[in-house]
Amino acid sequence: MPCFRSSTAPLRRLFVLLLLLSASFAPAVGFGSAKRMYMREKVRNMFYHAYENYMAYAFPHDELKPLTKTYTDSLSELGNLKLEHLPHYYNGSALTLVESLSSLLVLGNYTEFEKGVLWLSDNLTFDVDARVNLFEYGVMEEETTETSTSGCGSLILEMGALSRLTGNPRFEAVALRALRKLWSMRSSLNLLGTTLDVITGEWIEYSTGIGAGVDSFYEYLMKAYVIFGNDEFWDMFHSAYLAVQKYFRHGPWYHEADMRTGKATYWQLTSLQAFWPGLQILVGDVSSANSSHREFFHVWEKFGVLPERYLLDHNMLHPTEKYYPLRPELAESTFYLYQATKDPWYMEVGEKMIDSLNFYARVDGGFASIRDVSTMQLEDHQHSFFLSETCKYLYLLYDDSFLADQNYVFTTEGHPLPIRSSWHDRLPEAFIPRNWTSVKVGNQATRASALSQQVCPATTTGLRDSQQIESACHVPDLHVDHRCRMDDECGIDSTTCRNRDCSMAGYCGLWSFTR
Repeated sequence: MPCFRSSTAPLRRLFVLLLLLSASFAPAVGFGSAKRMYMREKVRNMFYHAYENYMAYAFPHDELKPLTKTYTDSLSELGNLKLEHLPHYYNGSALTLVESLSSLLVLGNYTEFEKGVLWLSDNLTFDVDARVNLFEYGVMEEETTETSTSGCGSLILEMGALSRLTGNPRFEAVALRALRKLWSMRSSLNLLGTTLDVITGEWIEYSTGIGAGVDSFYEYLMKAYVIFGNDEFWDMFHSAYLAVQKYFRHGPWYHEADMRTGKATYWQLTSLQAFWPGLQILVGDVSSANSSHREFFHVWEKFGVLPERYLLDHNMLHPTEKYYPLRPELAESTFYLYQATKDPWYMEVGEKMIDSLNFYARVDGGFASIRDVSTMQLEDHQHSFFLSETCKYLYLLYDDSFLADQNYVFTTEGHPLPIRSSWHDRLPEAFIPRNWTSVKVGNQATRASALSQQVCPATTTGLRDSQQIESACHVPDLHVDHRCRMDDECGIDSTTCRNRDCSMAGYCGLWSFTR
């Protein structure tokens, strides 16, 4: 699907895609209703196995340790540098229960949802002087002043929703101020670093990508535009997305680069990058989303789960970061791609992921993280996001009835926020559900994109100004005629005269890791 250069066309196209994401469709051919129901119940069983063990052995503490059937107060332990400062009465913040509430709604368990809300209303307090592992600004004495781009750039959805629900604009104002400050710190290439000092306002880590430390910054720019309709968010996102495609993308992969020069720094897959195809679906860049998703899933199939880091230039696991902590990102993108395409292959992907999770990670006391994907050694930790995101996206893949009557945007923690016209700064124009490469409205110019024209923005200098093409799809995907086994089968690309390469998943393209 093509992308666009105007500010209104992406908005209208976006709402077409949102309708696709929210509608209930007939069962996909080859994956009938009985199989869908079976898989739905399999995921439901996974969720309750994790949830009930948490409630039995860990509640009201934060997270379950499924191997020993005990608990950890991870909300403070993972972020607080001075545990001795915690008061003696601190018993955690029931993090897993909080994270599970929206999943209970998706599963239709309103009784357990109400019980959870009532308990939290009566018992939960955050009046504890501790640094927690959240997206925060508060800095305690003698604590680090370093934060990530995603940490201070991923507050606008929750704070914006809170302002609209309470009628108090200060929550959104503070989050927007931080977001604007971050954007003002971008380089001349429209790239942002990974970490910064919140006191000095200086970048600490210049190497950047789409993974850890930056991921939800991009995610929230786009989703804030969807839920609030403010062109400022789209303008930021579009510029940032173009920069990502120009400086990070290499075929279906995304390496890291120096924000100042655009020069590649690290060539690696990280599990957090797997959210990107899902975000690309919201943009309408379905072809790019599909090619990247297939590569991620190929790595999943290779190891049985998705390792935290995989060195693309050496075709090997990272020597120390070999773990898989039950992350949801690949399941999330699989859900989005199925909703946009209705291709039953994505249901098959979900089935393989579910089988892997049950085979490798399920234990008597819940679901355990995997310490080393090369040996499948387990770790005594069941992260709360397994219930709030991993199980939720897998469940929605087979039963999207929750989305039938309302459009939602999911936060980076997997919690649904409704899309309401009353929350929009400006209502979107009516959309025209056709192929946007051929639609004209009045005197509006024909929509075109680098993807459909097989032309990159950098090579349009020979065109008249009126014919300039700018697209978020900076590097066009190549048509794939067959699965490949070796580079020699891929031939030469007709637009660049470069030899095409065979990817790990068996698709031809221009993605060899030649420096």
